[in-house]
Amino acid sequence: MNEKTVGMLSKFTGVSVHTIKYYEKLGLISSSRREQSNYRSYDVKSCTDIYECMKYRNMGFSLKDIQLLLKEGDNALLSSLLEKRSQELATEVTELLNTRELIENYRKELAELDRRLGKWYIEDCPDFYFRRQTKGLNYMDEASCESDGINLAEYAPKSSSLLELSPEYFKGDLSAFSWGHGISIDTDNDFMKDKKGFEKISGGRMFTAYLCLGGHYASEGDLINEFLRYYNEYKSGIPKAPVYGFRLRITLDETGERKDYFRFCVLASEEMNQMVV
Repeated sequence: MNEKTVGMLSKFTGVSVHTIKYYEKLGLISSSRREQSNYRSYDVKSCTDIYECMKYRNMGFSLKDIQLLLKEGDNALLSSLLEKRSQELATEVTELLNTRELIENYRKELAELDRRLGKWYIEDCPDFYFRRQTKGLNYMDEASCESDGINLAEYAPKSSSLLELSPEYFKGDLSAFSWGHGISIDTDNDFMKDKKGFEKISGGRMFTAYLCLGGHYASEGDLINEFLRYYNEYKSGIPKAPVYGFRLRITLDETGERKDYFRFCVLASEEMNQMVV
């Protein structure tokens, strides 16, 4: 048989009836109508054109580009579209590799969190920027995550929710804390430099504690004793500089209660060098 019905063509080519009809609607393939049965039939050219469509679809070409190639395509157009598609894929590969790097770095960070949970260390920490958004539990005016063309939320998980606890907080003023968003930066690539609305916190040798907290730990002061339990193993009293908590993970425990996991840090020196830009 030289011509096939759409069902027979579907079995012959391995392409669904729906796709064949859609390609025909777009004018990518054509059919003829049988006088006796009023069914549409497809010749060998339709079959080979379907394969041509599938070839370009499997390379990720848009249907619009396929229409151009089948109806107007010459060697120059084909070469141009192949180069364009290759460049698009190179960009996609780069973006996927960057996303994979984010995932792998976050996995390593969580593995480090689990290894160090409930322990304290003195370690070197990089500089970071803080976008303050609340005072206590009250939102500040004009304190979105974006300022001066930088939206820190777009950098997550490199950026994270950041909790600041002032020395007054540890003296009993349970409103002396702020939430916001923070991001550590590479000193060789300080893309945040001179961006208005962000506080630059100088890093250095820091006391660091990895803690898991539940409930209203900030507003009700539950974390004070938990943090000081570790801090007082290092130095008696309360911190004389702000304590910063980077939230690394939120999960539910076996009872369904929410648990927040933090890396808290405060300069090991007596003073925190803080600059507002």
